[in-house]
Amino acid sequence: MHPVLTTLELHGVSRPLGSYGLLLTAALLAGGWLFVFQGQRAGLERGALISSAAGAVMAGFCGAYLCSALVLWVQLGSLRAALSAPGIVFYGGLIGGTAGLAACARRFGLPVLATLDAALPAVPVAHAIGRVGCLLGGCCYGAETELPWGVHYPLEHVARHPWPLYEAAALLALAALFWSPTRFSERTGQRATSYVILYATLRAALETLRGDRVRGLLWDGGPSTSQVLSFALLLGAIAGLWRLRQGCAVRAAG
Repeated sequence: MHPVLTTLELHGVSRPLGSYGLLLTAALLAGGWLFVFQGQRAGLERGALISSAAGAVMAGFCGAYLCSALVLWVQLGSLRAALSAPGIVFYGGLIGGTAGLAACARRFGLPVLATLDAALPAVPVAHAIGRVGCLLGGCCYGAETELPWGVHYPLEHVARHPWPLYEAAALLALAALFWSPTRFSERTGQRATSYVILYATLRAALETLRGDRVRGLLWDGGPSTSQVLSFALLLGAIAGLWRLRQGCAVRAAG
């Protein structure tokens, strides 16, 4: 845990440079570059890709904030209390960013499904970088463990799973799997739906190692918020993949 990377002196004023903010910025830059690179490889127009990426980022942040506020509202029972403790939730960002990317792609004349496919492997790479920021910032921590690679947080006497690193490793594996633009590309839109299926499955499993249960539960003793969203997105992605296959079958028969 190292929440402040360094302190900058600007005009006699000390300004801390947060590790999470820096890693989040790096994640957006890396993800944006990869998205444009993959989109151009698929024959999509560069300017439209850049504009669509910007819209996706803005919509993603809105979705991440609104999802956090909704979860806190359910937990705390007060909208005012929820809004007074702002945060961001990845799944909210994923849903908002996907909707924003699809809307911007349509607005700028890009094929929607092909544009969503081009978001891979940019999404898992950016997400992995952001998870390293979570570890340095001290959030999204794991459950207690006696394993030798457990990490100690300040003011705690127990070791915890380095959960953000577990997810970062899984995300980089997914990025490697989706690196080739031809993998999972038998049908337009299949790459995006296949990724959601794989990520949602991994995330639901990894949630069992989380230790910040108060932040991640809709109700005591039940599945975490992210597990509920994982199951919902998993079902939606499977249905979407089935529709893609059915559509191709109908066109082939016609």
